[in-house]
Amino acid sequence: FGIALFWGSMGWAGATFFAGMLFNINPNINFWMASASAAIFLLLLWHLHEVKTAAMGQLEYGKSSALTLSDTLSLFHMPRFWALVVFVTGVSVYNVYDQQFPVYLSSLFADPRHGNEMYGFLNSLQVFLEAGGMFLAPLLVNRIGAKNGLLLSGLIMAMRIFGSGLAQDAVTISLMKLLHAVELPILLIAMFKYIAANFDPRLSATLYLVGFQFITQVCASVFSPLAGKGYDQIGFADTYMIMGGIVLGLTVISCFMLRGESRTDDPSLQLTTK
Repeated sequence: FGIALFWGSMGWAGATFFAGMLFNINPNINFWMASASAAIFLLLLWHLHEVKTAAMGQLEYGKSSALTLSDTLSLFHMPRFWALVVFVTGVSVYNVYDQQFPVYLSSLFADPRHGNEMYGFLNSLQVFLEAGGMFLAPLLVNRIGAKNGLLLSGLIMAMRIFGSGLAQDAVTISLMKLLHAVELPILLIAMFKYIAANFDPRLSATLYLVGFQFITQVCASVFSPLAGKGYDQIGFADTYMIMGGIVLGLTVISCFMLRGESRTDDPSLQLTTK
């Protein structure tokens, strides 16, 4: 998984390197390039070999390996699922933080056009570092455990957002932004490891989509208008401090809610199907 993310990060880094310069020329160029990239991606998918959709159903868990709708719905009755949702609610703030960050960074430059260009370079550097982190994060997470990996990523995220609120110049806030390259690889690798260790492996994809991706998008929908109002009324710096407080608070709560031990032989991890 880390290697797959590495190549995705490399592509992202290459695109963001030019995005800031192209934005100054004409913002529409970035949209056309994104559309062209999507078309190429669909073409590549079209030529992929057929995927065995029943591959996960061949895993031998319990009396039957077939995954049913009732198995999936049973997630909502598990306290450890909701514990994971609490943690994800906190770290989902990073989506909201990133939305208007280019605007704030550009405002710290005498010429906003120069700020747009520098943001492209900064984001490219961040993603290059992030790609390297995808190789190193599994070593760290395997050493400290999935739960501690999640908590560490939450603490780094809180520090990054707090630091952005305290930063007074473009250099300092840029350094805070680069912490994302440390935080995200740890978060993603620890998330997959935590899901695999604490839930039925057949539900890993469902848990990632519902327990992580879906929850982060829902939280972004709720937090985004509140953050926008905060930017207008109290400014970026104070709003960042509030965001950092939310991340830190929910990370601390998660210390007591997330499961610390990896118990792959726990019978409760194996769903019984009829």
